[in-house]
Formats: sequence, C-alpha cells, structure tokens
Amino acid sequence: MMNYPQLTVFNYKVAYYMVRFFGLYWLVAQYLEFIRLKERPATIYEPVFQLEKLIFPELPGTFVFAGLLIVCAALLIITVFKPSYLLNFFIFLLVAIINLPIAANFGVHHDGHIIVLGFFLGIFLLPKELEDKDYKLVQYFYLGILMTYTLAGMSKILGTVKNLIKNTDKLTWVSKDAAKLNTYDNYWMADMQIPPVFKSIYAYDHIWVVITVLGILTQFLCFLGAFNRKLLTFFLIFLYIFHVYTAIFVLAEFENANYFLIVIFFPYHLLRPLFRKKYLVA
Repeated sequence: MMNYPQLTVFNYKVAYYMVRFFGLYWLVAQYLEFIRLKERPATIYEPVFQLEKLIFPELPGTFVFAGLLIVCAALLIITVFKPSYLLNFFIFLLVAIINLPIAANFGVHHDGHIIVLGFFLGIFLLPKELEDKDYKLVQYFYLGILMTYTLAGMSKILGTVKNLIKNTDKLTWVSKDAAKLNTYDNYWMADMQIPPVFKSIYAYDHIWVVITVLGILTQFLCFLGAFNRKLLTFFLIFLYIFHVYTAIFVLAEFENANYFLIVIFFPYHLLRPLFRKKYLVA
C-alpha cells in the first residue's frame, strides 16, 4: 500500500502520459471547432486579447492552423517516448497559440485557459525525474490548477459581502433569484429559448440559495485538494458536476476542461492493485 507521497508521484506519472493522449484529442477538437468558425462570416471574428490581435488579427488560414496542430501533435507523441523540458515548453507555446483564435474571440469559450495552464505548470515535471520525495512539486501543480477555482469562488464571496455591507440594490449570489436569473441572462444573451423545464427547476428558490452558497464555498475551498488525496478526488467530482451544470444552465463550454481535470486528478493509484491482482491471477 502506497503512502501519500508515493501515490501522489505515481498519479502524476500516469497523468503525464494520459495528458499527452488527451492533447491529441484536444487538437482534433480544436480543428473541428476551427472548421466550424471558418464557415462564419469573417467579420464575426473579433480578437479579445492584445496578444491575439498581434498574432491573429484575423482567423488564420486552414493551412497555417493545421500546420500548428500537426507540429503540436508530433511533439506530444515524441514526449510520450522521450520526455523533455524543452519540448514541453514548445508544447505549451503551441497549445497557447492554438487556443487563441478558437477560445479568445467574440464567441469566448471557457475551457481553454485551464488546459493552457496545465501544460504550462507541467513543463518541468518529467515522470522519469520525479521521485517520491518530490511529491510537493506535484502538489504545486495541483494547486496551480485548483487556485483558478478558489480565486473565482473568493471573487464571488467578496463581491457578495461588499454589496451586502454597502446595502446596494445589486443582485447578489444570496438572492433567491440569483441562480435563475444567471441562467436566463445567459440564454437571452445567446438568443436561445429558455427550456420550459427550467421554470420548474428554479421554482424552489430558497433551496437554490442554499445550493448556490454551498457551491461557492466549495469552489473557494478547492485549493485544499492539492494537499489531500481524498479531498482532491472529492473536488474532482464537484468540479465535474459544476461544469456540467454550467454547460447546461449557463452555456459555459467546459466539456474539454472536464476531460482534462479527470485526466490530471484521477486517482490512478486505486487501479494499481487491480492490475496487479489481474496479473497474479493470470
């Protein structure tokens, strides 16, 4: 039975290779999204970030974008067999660049930043170089990802407290209609019809206040998962449910982020005894 440092390093070593396979899937997903965006009028494309305006003032050509995807895919495959700090750095750069015209435009997606951050934080964590005593490095990797959720939760808490103290007339997260109006506003902005079933779901407004408050508090506490394996698994389940909810009710596209979180946070150490048992039986 592995102790905490051992299972932490073991889980990351497995996740390192799983992230490479996820990366290949992600590249295919980006290409399909790119083709969909190419069918839109060119005037709809609107860069958001200054770096994007510099690199991609307009949606790149298919040849250029496909070339970036192919190079990134080749590096992902190479680093499966030969992990490298330098190649990991180039993978991060390519993932960040590929993400720009897809996620950072007028139709902003919400899942790209987590994936870019994950490849950045993993640049210097090579599986063959990690020993059990290096488990804190993996904790920092986990913490970097989880802090994005903690900071988001903190922002909601501080904003709510500020408005309550100032007694403003702004809608806060503890208002009974907060969750419902958040959903409705996003559907209205997307010019989509609100499903009739939502009215029934949000009819229990007082229960939604409790759900919203507990959800924000849990989101704020996500950083604790970096230091405890059971908590990490709990927050993985929470974030998966949270992302599914936001995808359905808030129209935030977190599908790829969900897959990525499963890959990097999954408790692979639980599967190790199963493989060993199967091997012994055979």
